[in-house]
Order: sequence, then C-alpha cells, then structure tokens
Amino acid sequence: MKIQELAAAIQPSRTTLLFGAGASMTSGAPSGAALANVLANRLGRAQGDDLAEIAQIFENKRGRAELIKIVRESLAGLKPTAGLLTLPNFNWLSIYSTNFDTLIEDSYRAAGRNLDVYRSNFDVSKPRTTTTPLYKIHGCVTQDSSGGHYSRMLITESDYDDFDKYRQTLFNALTADMFTADTVIVGQSLNDRHLKELVKKVVGLRSEGVQGRVFLMVHTYDEDRAGLFTRLGVEVISGDLEDLLLALMTEGKSSQEAAYSTTTSTNEILSPDLVLTTRDVAHASQLLSDPVRLFNGTPATYADICQGNTITRVAQARLQEAQRGVRGFFLVVSGARGVGKTTLARSFMLDKTKQDILAWEHLGDHPLDVNSWLAVETRLRRTGREAFLFVDDCSRHLRSLNKLVDKLSALDRPYLRVMATVESAKWRVSPKSQGFFSRGTLISLSLLERTDIEALVNLVETRPRIRALVEQQFLVLGRLDQIKRLRDKCSADMFVCLKNIFANDNLDNILLQEYAELSSEAKDVYRYVAAIQSLGGFVHRQLIMRIQGISGTGLDALLGQLDGIVNEYTIDDRKGIFGWCTRHDVIAEVIAKWKFSDQDELFELLENLIDGLNPSERIEMETAIAIATNDGGIARLTDLSRQIVLFHRLIDTIPAHRTPRRRLVRLYIKNDRLNDADNAIAMAERSIGNDPVIMRHKAVLTLRKSEVTPGIEENDRKAMLLDAEGIIRRCISQYESDLYSYRTLGEIGLALASKYGDFSAIDDAIDALLDFERINGDPEIQAVRRRLEGQLRSIGDGAVPVVLEDGEVEAGLVDI
Repeated sequence: MKIQELAAAIQPSRTTLLFGAGASMTSGAPSGAALANVLANRLGRAQGDDLAEIAQIFENKRGRAELIKIVRESLAGLKPTAGLLTLPNFNWLSIYSTNFDTLIEDSYRAAGRNLDVYRSNFDVSKPRTTTTPLYKIHGCVTQDSSGGHYSRMLITESDYDDFDKYRQTLFNALTADMFTADTVIVGQSLNDRHLKELVKKVVGLRSEGVQGRVFLMVHTYDEDRAGLFTRLGVEVISGDLEDLLLALMTEGKSSQEAAYSTTTSTNEILSPDLVLTTRDVAHASQLLSDPVRLFNGTPATYADICQGNTITRVAQARLQEAQRGVRGFFLVVSGARGVGKTTLARSFMLDKTKQDILAWEHLGDHPLDVNSWLAVETRLRRTGREAFLFVDDCSRHLRSLNKLVDKLSALDRPYLRVMATVESAKWRVSPKSQGFFSRGTLISLSLLERTDIEALVNLVETRPRIRALVEQQFLVLGRLDQIKRLRDKCSADMFVCLKNIFANDNLDNILLQEYAELSSEAKDVYRYVAAIQSLGGFVHRQLIMRIQGISGTGLDALLGQLDGIVNEYTIDDRKGIFGWCTRHDVIAEVIAKWKFSDQDELFELLENLIDGLNPSERIEMETAIAIATNDGGIARLTDLSRQIVLFHRLIDTIPAHRTPRRRLVRLYIKNDRLNDADNAIAMAERSIGNDPVIMRHKAVLTLRKSEVTPGIEENDRKAMLLDAEGIIRRCISQYESDLYSYRTLGEIGLALASKYGDFSAIDDAIDALLDFERINGDPEIQAVRRRLEGQLRSIGDGAVPVVLEDGEVEAGLVDI
C-alpha cells in the first residue's frame, strides 16, 4: 500500500495514532538507544542500546533522582516541528505515545487546540470527553516519583514490572478505540526488537473482537522484515508522519487551515503544507551538532553553526551590508562546488533569527510552492513580521523562484525576503528574474580570504572536539606555518583546507584510501552513487538496486558498510523513495573521476543508467536531463559515435522531453555533421512541435551551411544567411525576450555586415539587447551587447569571422 492509498482509506476522526521514538526524533529528541548511550557513558560502561537495562543499572548505582535528571536534561528545550507541528490540524480519535517528551502537548498548545493528556494511572480515571486524548504509555518527563509525584516514568526494568497494570489500562483504552477505528503506528524502525512486541500486543487485541485495521509506517522499508509483520495482519507502509499528513491534506481531510511557526505562539505564519516542506532555522539550530560529519565535507547544519563549530566568513559581512540596503531583498551566493556557499548562507540565516526575523529553509526535494509563499508574505505583512526564505542550490527551482521574486519585487516593501545559493556556471546561463538585479545582490564566493584562514586555525586551536579530530602532523606546525600551508598548499580552497587539516595528504589520496578499505560490493555501490551524483543526477535506493541488480535482502548490511560515506535521506516517503548521496559533490566528482576513468566503463554506466531510468518519477527525470546536459554525463565521453548512441537512447526513454533532442542537434552542429543536424531538427519538429531552442539551432545550422557548403555560388550563401536571419527573427517574434536569440541574430548580422555590407540585423540585435538590458538588468546582457559592438567596430574592408571568447558557448547552441 502507498501513502496516498492509506490517506484515502482512513478518516482522522476514526483513526488512532500510536507513536514511537522516531516521531519525536525529527524535533531533536534522542532515540532510546542514544539515551541509553548517554547513561552508559556517565557510568563509564560500554555502550548498549537496551534503555530499560542500562537505566536499571544506572538507578541501582546512582539513584532515581540522578537518572531522571539526566533524562530531563536530554529532553530539555525541544520544540515541535514538521509533522508534529501540523498534527493539531486533524481531528484524531485518539493518540498514544511511548515517548516521554511533551512535543505533542506543545504542538496542540501552540495551535490553540485542546488535548486531554493521560500521563499515569492517576489520570486514567478522568472521564473521556470529545476532545482528542493523548495517552502516554511510558509516562511523562514532567512527572516522576523522584520529585514527589505519585506516578513515575516507565524507564527501568523495575518500572515495567511495577506498572504493568497501568500499561494494561491504556491498552484497554486502545482496545475500545480499535472497535470502531483504524490504528496507524508511526515512528518505529523495522529492526527495532521492541516493535514486534508492541505490534503483537496491538494485533493481539483482535482476539478480543476488534475489527479495526492496523497500519505500520516505517521510515526505512525492508521487504523481508515487512513480511514478518504482514503475516501478523499488519499492513506495512514506507513513509513517515510528514508524508501521511501531506497526503491527508491532499485528500482534503484536515480540519484547520493554518499552522503556527515554531518561533511564534501568536501569529499564523506557515500553511500546513509548508510546515511539512520547510526547515525552521531557529528550531534546527537547537539540535545536536556533529563535527565529524561536518569536517568530512558535509555542509554545516544550523546546529553546527550555532554551537561554534564553523567560522564566520568575511563574505558574511558583505551579505549583512547588502541586506540593509535597497538591494537587500533577494540575496544570492554563487560559487563553485565546495567553497562553502551553503554554510555561509545558513550562517546568515541563523543570524537573522537573533534579530527577531523569522527564517526558514526550503527542503529541496519538494517543489517550491509560489502561491503558498506569497500567502506567507501576506500574513507577515498583516502581523508586521519580517522573514527570510533560504533556497539552497536554487537552480533546481529557478523557474518557481523567478516567479516568486517577480511577485515579491512588485511590492513596495516585501516582508518576505529571499536568500539563495547557486553554482556560478548555472547562474550565468540561466534566465533570472529582474528582481534579482533591481532589488537584489549577488555575492560571489571563491577562495578563503586571509581572515577566513586565520579563523579556521583559531577554530582548531580553541574547540577541543574539533582539535581531537585533527591530524597530528598539522597540530605540530606553528600557527604561521599552519596558515601558510592552508594558503599555499591548499590554494585557500575551503574544502581542501579542511581535508589538509584532518589528514596530511591531498584530497584525492585520502578518498581513494578510504575507498580501498571497502568490500567489493560496497565499492561498486559507492562508485555508482558518486558517478550519478557527480553528473548532477539524483541517486535513490531503488535506482541503484535496478541498475546494479542488488536484492533488498542485503541492503541494510551494505549501507552499514558505507556508514558515513554514503548517506540515505528521505526524498518521498509516500512513494518509498530514499535518496543516497556522498558527503559532498566534490567527493563524488573525485571518486567518479578515478573510478570511471576508463571510457568503456563510463559508457556502460551511462547506458545502464539510461536503460534503468523510470522517468515517471520526477527525480529520475531530472537525472535523465543531467545525463544530457552535465559535463559529467554524455559530454564526458570522447567518442562522438558513442555520444550519439546515448542521446538516441535517451530520446527513446523520454521521447516527449525537449532537452535530449536539443543537445543532439547541438552536438551535430558543433561537429559539422550538418545533414544529421537537419534530420534531427526535422524529427524534433515532428515529435515535440515548435520549440524556441530548436528554432534557434536551426538558424545557427543555416548560418553554418552558408559558411561551409562546397560548390555553391556566393548568391546562394547570402540567401542562406538571409534564411537564417528570417528563422531567428520569427523565433524572437513568437517567443518571449531571450538573450541567446538576440545574440544569435547578432552573430548572423555580423556575417551579413562583414560579407555583404548589410548592417540591419546587427543593428537590430544591439537595439534589442539595449531594450532588454533596461528591463532585466542581468549583467550578462550588457556583456553580450558590448562584445557584439566591439566586433561590429572591427569590421573593415574584408570579411571578419565571428570569434567567440575562450570558454564561451555558441549563442544559438545554449539549451535554454
């Protein structure tokens, strides 16, 4: 069963929720195993994952009061987020939880919704009302006998023995609910040995005559383990609370239209769907920091920044200054991979929360909902609050982001501002909203500045947790030598600087040594994940299983071997799609470079990947486009015939998509296979209809024919140029203003001017670029115009060939 089917099958008013630890972990609560390890560390014992056993030993040695104190410290300061924050928007029949924390209570309180809470056997005697009840099966962090209360938290083995009657009373209540309701178990792992006991207890209630269905939602789906529960009569569904609530909203089953930000208790800010697709910066900063992951190349989390495990870049002051000016509404940080764009942007966002500005980060695996964010701006304006929305790697959502910026920039003073990061090369060639230039600022980030390097050295010196990770050979250097080494040997590159601090070797060798220690099966998975990630694709579990023929049985063990090397994260729980990625795009590029250096292997990889794609899934469609467009994809092959073969296979896989067809035409033109380009254009026009890029390519093709076709008269060459001019003028008139169409008109105009003295096309192109420049403000428009003007001035008595600057792509061959 899929999440959507579950949402269609249940009604919240006839549904009981049963929460396990996983439901609270997204809000920063520790798992039972993590809490057991905290207690074991305090006792100086080896770590273990049996909380009841470790807690019993701790209580025997240190006493009940000390035990409860540590538990309360571990749960202090938690705030509900995501699914828990949206929970009150539904009229649940009842909620049961094994968690000690008060996140559910806090969520209902923030939403202004009533909740009847049953924490102990002293509460269960209260009469049940029509208000949704919360039954806390293991008690509550707010009540324990160590503080003089009659009840106690059920945490030790003795607690379970002494209070079995209380638990039985709660299961009696659950039995009554199950007579008329469905039960959904959330926040459990299939490999949790306590889960089967809980499920058996719940399913065992059927022997008492209940008829309700039981659904078990799991974050990590394992077909073999799921089968064990299916045999018990439980339907196992891959997903988590957020995906269930989002699906229920789609079905129109929510009872409330607004949720509340975790940073305010009075103002309605985010709609429920945004709560589920957005990270609250203030809340995220209070979670646990992980310096090990951070200094293995993962971008810093808000917790890493908040807890002092990162440096403040010099560029952050430029961001702050820009934000205070008239062009401070839409800030963009651009740069190559690995220079620290995400960390810089998150540091800026965290700083906004300290200024009482609301701050959210869009979760990139979800579409950017323009209308919902415009509604947020309206609420902010009504309440007088300011906020920032951060969109990381915004090229993935640039079309939607452009629409949002267009709308916001039309306001006199937007109360919602935007922060975005992007790779420089992608930003340069992409259409951008005028608002980014008229009311925004672009900050380019490259190498570490001297002050940045000094701050990095200071961080190593002053943070014991970080210093403990540092390579000894770096520590023995004097401060000035450390700075010199990072500046000279590492070229002040952020990512490579980190690697040289933590290991005295270059980045490639470190990663290859790590790779060599893996099993052969793990190596294959790692290199495939890295290769697909490096070409800009999106790797997920099912894709790797398909193209490598891996069964689900040994998948968990394989991921265990790759712990800290390949990370799994949720893309779409509703469909059971879990993404895989290396720690950083730079790492993926290094592994792909060395492990697919053989052209035959690279061709086989791309061939298998194309054949294994399921383009009905959005992320796999994005991977297909990345294969066609990214330098690490088809373009990395050196054999033209192989490139053509793969483009044809890609077109067969996604025949309705324009990009592979555009790229194939471009490939033919650049290699002077003009007849093949003609055929490919004709096929594209029959298959996908009119297309501005194909039309532009057709104009460039006709220009090229006029230059290289042998044995024709000069009048024929001129006729071809005029035909090319006519094609690109029709393209300009039929479609919206476009830099590359104007530039193509300019290139054709230069040929007409230099060979036949006809200046009309080049003059029109320059005039059109001037008008476009006034409207849009993109500096690339001005750069193109000036280059055309410079070439126009250089035209003398003879023909002047059109020369493109180094690194510049031909105008008509840009696929935008």
